[in-house]
Amino acid sequence: MPKDVISDDNAQVKSAQQQDPKPKKKKLVSATERIALESGTVGFEGSLLNGKPDWAALAEIPDGTLTKEEQDFLDGPTEQLCAIMDDWAMFNSKEQDLSKDAWDFIKKEGFLGLVIPKNYGGMGFSALAHSAVIKKLASRSFAGGVNVMVPNSLGPGE
Repeated sequence: MPKDVISDDNAQVKSAQQQDPKPKKKKLVSATERIALESGTVGFEGSLLNGKPDWAALAEIPDGTLTKEEQDFLDGPTEQLCAIMDDWAMFNSKEQDLSKDAWDFIKKEGFLGLVIPKNYGGMGFSALAHSAVIKKLASRSFAGGVNVMVPNSLGPGE
């Protein structure tokens, strides 16, 4: 390498060190954090990402509530599906899948469209209702909970 290129680089480094002998440390913020911090209001999450969580503000956020329709679905079809699913039988069968009865019930009652708006043929449920349904299903059948959760979390459900 030519000598003048090396001295040029050294001169630039020395010049930078003379200007600021103690370089300031920059806070590293991930792309996700940057998006959250720059996207309108972030509520409690903003204080959490800033490293200064406002626990009092978190405690003041009211608990969510299900609509009557969501609660009825949780108490009716969700309970019925829990009674139909049988993980022991599923894992000990040749197919290792939910039963045909379970799949037919899932499709008939709209479990694969919980979060899809009603005008598109879905149930139009809130995130809270979706979570409550999945929690209840997974308490009876992990496979059943996952099979209902995924289509509502990815693809058409989003």
